[in-house]
Amino acid sequence: MRCKCSGWVSWYALYHVMFACAWLSSVSLCAQQSIVFNEAEFADKVYACWLGKAIGGTLGMPFEGKRQMHNLSFYEPIPKEPVPNDDLDLQLLWLKALEERGPKITAHDLAEYWLKYVVVNWNEYGVCKANLRLGLLPPLSGHYKNKWRDSNGAWIRSEIWACMFPGLPALAAKYAFEDACVDHGVAEGTYAEVFTATLQSAAFVESDKHKLLSIALSYIPKDCGVARSIKVAIDSWRKGLDWKTARERVVEASKDTGWFMAPQNVAFVVLGWLYGDDDFGKSICTAVNCGDDTDCTGATLGALLGIINGTKGIPKKWREPISEEIRNIAIGGFEPPKTITELTERVVRMAKVMLKEHNAPVSIVPDVPTTQNASSKLKLVDEGVAKELWSRTPFQIVFKFGRIEAVLDLHGEPDVEPEMEREITLSLNGVGGERALVKVEWHFDGVDVKPKVASVRLPAKLKVSLSIGSTITSEVIRGKAVLTDETAKVLGVIPITLFGKLTTHKENFALSKYGVVATSDSELDWEKGCTAKVNDGVIAGEKDFEGKRWHSALTPHPHWVQLTLPEVRTLGRIIIHFADPRGHPVDFDGEVSIDGQTWKKIFSIRGYTNTRRFECAIEPIPIKHFKLVIYKSASKQWVNAAQVSEIELLPK
Repeated sequence: MRCKCSGWVSWYALYHVMFACAWLSSVSLCAQQSIVFNEAEFADKVYACWLGKAIGGTLGMPFEGKRQMHNLSFYEPIPKEPVPNDDLDLQLLWLKALEERGPKITAHDLAEYWLKYVVVNWNEYGVCKANLRLGLLPPLSGHYKNKWRDSNGAWIRSEIWACMFPGLPALAAKYAFEDACVDHGVAEGTYAEVFTATLQSAAFVESDKHKLLSIALSYIPKDCGVARSIKVAIDSWRKGLDWKTARERVVEASKDTGWFMAPQNVAFVVLGWLYGDDDFGKSICTAVNCGDDTDCTGATLGALLGIINGTKGIPKKWREPISEEIRNIAIGGFEPPKTITELTERVVRMAKVMLKEHNAPVSIVPDVPTTQNASSKLKLVDEGVAKELWSRTPFQIVFKFGRIEAVLDLHGEPDVEPEMEREITLSLNGVGGERALVKVEWHFDGVDVKPKVASVRLPAKLKVSLSIGSTITSEVIRGKAVLTDETAKVLGVIPITLFGKLTTHKENFALSKYGVVATSDSELDWEKGCTAKVNDGVIAGEKDFEGKRWHSALTPHPHWVQLTLPEVRTLGRIIIHFADPRGHPVDFDGEVSIDGQTWKKIFSIRGYTNTRRFECAIEPIPIKHFKLVIYKSASKQWVNAAQVSEIELLPK
C-alpha cells in the first residue's frame, strides 16, 4: 500500500504544476484609482500584524479548549518567549510556496506543500492529508468524510493573504478560498477564512469597525453559520448588552456547529474587538475570556489590531514578555523565518510581487507618503467575486492547462456501489475565447465510461456516464481523462478518484448462503458469534470494521478460523480481507483438507505488511476444508488478538 500511495502522490505532483484557476485573475481592478503605501509604514503594519498575533496566541494558549469564561487582564503565566502556534506556522509555509511557485498559486499547489511540510495530523489537517494521499483534489480533499470542515484550522491563517493584498479584499478572498478549501471544502471553515482575510485586507486602508465588518460580511453567504454568529455579536453590542451576555447569545446562536468550530470562535474575535474599547490589551483579553479556541481568537484579533494601528498601538507591557523569535510546531523539512523582522521583510518583498502580477491599483513605494483616504479610492466590496466564490460546490475541481480551463463536477460524494450508474460533467473553456478542438479520452479501472472518447470544440460541456460493475474489488478506484489536441499532443490529464464499497467475487464459493460453515478456536467475549462474519459477504472498510469481522479471544497465539464446505470444490485462489489495519495478520499459514484430519499447507507467510488484504493463486486443488492459522498480528497494544473480515475461496 505504501508503494501505491507514494506512486500516486508522485503522479499528482507531476501534473499539479499545470493546475491553475483562471478565476484568480478575474477580479475587476481597472475601475479603481491607484493608491500608494509608504513602504516603511506598510512594513510597520505588517510587523505589528505578526507581533499582535504572537502576543494574542501566547495569551490564549494556556486556556485553549476550555469552555468556561475566564477573567484575564494580562498574561497568565507571564511568558519569557512566544509559544509555537500552528496559526502562524502554515502561513510561513504559504510564504515559502509563494516564493517558490509564484503569484498564481492555487489550492493544488498548496495541497502539495501540505503533504511535504505539514508534520501534524490534527483534526482537519489529518483528514485532508489522508484524502490528498488517496488522490482527492481540493476542495474535495477538505470535504470528504471530514467532520472538522466547520472548524478553526483555516481562518486562523488568513493574515498572509491580507498582507499580500492590502486594501484589496476581493483578491484576498480568492486566495483565502484556495487556501481553506484544501482542508475545509466549501463549508463554515472556508467561509470563516474568507471573512477574516477580507476583514484584515480592508483594515490596511480602513479603521472603522462597522465599515470593516460590513465589508467582510459581504464576502460570505448571508445565511451561513459564521455570518449568523457574527451578527449576533454585533447586535448584542448595539443593544448595550454586557460582553458576558453577548458571549452567551453567541454560544446559543452557534449551537448547531458547537464548540471548537468556526462560527462561535470568529464571533468571539468580533466580540472582543467591539467590547475592547479600542484598547489592545482589553480587546484580546475579552476575546480570550470568552473561552473555547482561545489561542486562535487572541491571535487573530491581535493581528487585526496590529494591522489597523501599527506597532504604536501595541503597548510596551504586552511586547516585553515575548521576544521576536518564531517557534514552530506544525511544519518541518524546511527553514522558515526565524524572527518577526525576517518574516516581515519577506512578506513585504512578496507583496510587491503579488501586486505587480495582478496589475493591482496598490503599490508599495519607499520615500513616498501613503495615500490619504485610500479606502474611498478602492473597491472594497465586490459582489461579483462573492457570488462567484459561493457558486462553487465541494464536488467541482478546477484545472487549467495552458489556455484551456477544465472543471470536473462529480455532482456528489465520490462513493460508488455495485451496479451503480452515475453522471459526471466535464466543462472545457478556452481562455480568451479559444475555440480549439480537444479530444477527451477516459481511462478507468473497472468502470465502463460512455462516451469513452469524444472530440469537442471549445467551449464544451461533456456529460459522462459511469457504469459500475457488479463486483468491486478495490476500495479506491482510479481514473483519468486525457486531453489532447488535433496533433495528439497531450494538453493535460485530469485525475479522478472514487471509493467503492467492496464486494466479494461472483465466483466466491465460501459464502454461508451456500451452506459453508465457519468455525474458529475462539471469539472475543463481547463479540460472540463473530466467527460467522468471515463468510457473510460483508467486507469491512479500513475505518468501518466493528461488527464486520471475526475477532479471536485475547489468549496467546496461534489462533485459527476454518471454513467447511458442504461438498468438495476445486480451489485456485484465496483472498483474505483484513479488518482493523492496526491488527492485521503478520505471520500466518493457509491449510486445506478433504477429510478435516489430514491437512496440506498451501501458503506460509511471514512478516506480511499489507494492512488491507492478502491474495494468493495456487495450482488448482480439490478441498472441503480451508483453515487460516495466525501466529502473529500487527497490533502492539493487543498482541494476542487475531482478526479477519472475510475469506473468499475461488476456483481460479
